[in-house]
Amino acid sequence: MSLRIERKLLTRQTLMHAALDLLDEGRSFASLSLREVTRAAGIVPTAFYRHFESMDDLGLALVESTSDTLRQLVRDARRQLESGNMIIDASVRKFLEHVSLNRREFGFVVRERFGGSATVRHAIGREIAVFARELSLDLLKFPLFARMSAPDVDMITGFFVTSVANAAGDWLELLTEEEARREAYRVTLVHQLRLVMLGAISWNPRPKAQGV
Repeated sequence: MSLRIERKLLTRQTLMHAALDLLDEGRSFASLSLREVTRAAGIVPTAFYRHFESMDDLGLALVESTSDTLRQLVRDARRQLESGNMIIDASVRKFLEHVSLNRREFGFVVRERFGGSATVRHAIGREIAVFARELSLDLLKFPLFARMSAPDVDMITGFFVTSVANAAGDWLELLTEEEARREAYRVTLVHQLRLVMLGAISWNPRPKAQGV
């Protein structure tokens, strides 16, 4: 990689980190201006357009970057599924540790999931939908889920992914609390997801009676 490309990538990352620093103050992405982001990054405003087409483009890059950090976790989960090992406790523990280590990034996603920028909000929604769909395709490989209809499996995985997305926000708020409260929350989350899985295992779909 040439020095010029390395510098360009570094500046792009600097802009993204500057935006996250500003957002870490509790602000919404829609409230950020191009000028304050470039000021925080230490570059002139005109240089911004060498890296992003607009502030929305910057927001999309932040969503993509955060999603990329999750893909390794998803790959690990898939390997567990392929080996027949469906350990909810270990997966939840690893996810919450990941949220703790990437607090700014997940704080951004949690706030903007229902935030003011429609472009960023829709991008986050698409990423969540992709994760849910990929999990559905993985589960359908197993006999337990193969007997279910694809819409039913989609409903189960949609609940799983939505629950975990909600848990990220809860966990961020708990980071300043005592360890006992964090552990109690983790145990409850694992229990909830296990109950969903037990319900899925016991699910015996039957055709609706006419008129019901």
